[in-house]
Amino acid sequence: MASLGSTAETDSALLAVVEGGGTSFRVAICRLSKDSSRPPEIVARDEFDSSHKEPKQTLEQCAAFFEKHKPLNRTGYAALGIATFGPVGINESQPESYGRILPSSPKAVWRNVDFLTPLKNACQGAKGEPLPVLVETDVNAPALAEYLSAKKENGSISSASYITVGTGVGVGLVINGKTVHGRMHPEGGHVPVQALEGDSFTGYSWGTDSSPFHGKQTVEGIASTVALTERILQRNQSSTKANSAQDRSVLANLKDDDQAFDHAANALANLCATLLLMLSMEKIVLGGGLMNRKGLIEKIRKRTVELLNGYLPLPSDMSSIITTSAHGNDAGLQGAIVLAQHAFLSQQQPGEAQKIVENTEVVEKKERKMKQEAFNVGLWHGFIVGAISIAAVYQYFIGRSRRK
Repeated sequence: MASLGSTAETDSALLAVVEGGGTSFRVAICRLSKDSSRPPEIVARDEFDSSHKEPKQTLEQCAAFFEKHKPLNRTGYAALGIATFGPVGINESQPESYGRILPSSPKAVWRNVDFLTPLKNACQGAKGEPLPVLVETDVNAPALAEYLSAKKENGSISSASYITVGTGVGVGLVINGKTVHGRMHPEGGHVPVQALEGDSFTGYSWGTDSSPFHGKQTVEGIASTVALTERILQRNQSSTKANSAQDRSVLANLKDDDQAFDHAANALANLCATLLLMLSMEKIVLGGGLMNRKGLIEKIRKRTVELLNGYLPLPSDMSSIITTSAHGNDAGLQGAIVLAQHAFLSQQQPGEAQKIVENTEVVEKKERKMKQEAFNVGLWHGFIVGAISIAAVYQYFIGRSRRK
């Protein structure tokens, strides 16, 4: 395949994007048109295994992909967006951890791995010009993408959450139009849950090392594919640990109505209830491989309502709040695209990236102003009509009294 730079359009830019997952790294190149009404177009993509014990190998494959398709104009790619599993360093003011998997990651072979440097070097141009980069979690990034999609349909929405369920469980949060960072970034997959009655599962093995609550009765410790695999292995009395992706293949043979998925649905419903109670979340989007299971999303909605016990006002159709991603399996990749787009626009036109989030708010403010003006006109109209009515009634009774 020829370099995409050889046919690059003069009115477009090429963005490099990476979705780093515990099972695979997905990479893509997008063409961003200067016409803001056109969404970025994916022109090349690939996927590389990351479930083995050689992170360097995965990163080299990703770098080779970007080198292969690098633009020929010597400036490299216009921007790089990376959405990856965590815990990960996403604070640019802390260069010692930015672009690295943090030491507390349950994925031991990835701890302290610097993924940013090899990817950035592969995307950098020969001229040495600065490459705009944004690094986010693989859940905060799609949460932002889901928020922007929801904002187009409902201009008043201010919050959204994205939950991915795979080898781990991650939670991304957007509040008031911005992704949540704080001390690090959200790690909602490790919040404790109320397990189903009689559940004797002791928690997944990944959590015994450094995970909160030692991985016992947490969302990830029950609903992740690692936890589900170990539950099945324990049930079959064959093993207590899922040591490889091959072990996790036992899930493929399970029927959708297997009891193991009831436990997963309960854990995820606990998480949804927590988000609704704690953050008054307006939109909760679930993605990841496990969500392809038929009937799982319905179980989560139903159990969420049961757990909330009538405390919150909820719609009769919970699909308006708890739903799956419109981007399907590309939710994470779409999030990385939004990151690259923001990085590019922030450098080209400072403040322009924020307009992606705020553009619908302008319309919203105009609508509020029009409603207020209409209300004021109606108020004055009502006052005048009322005054005339009172005057007419007064004249009527005065006239009657004089006639008497």
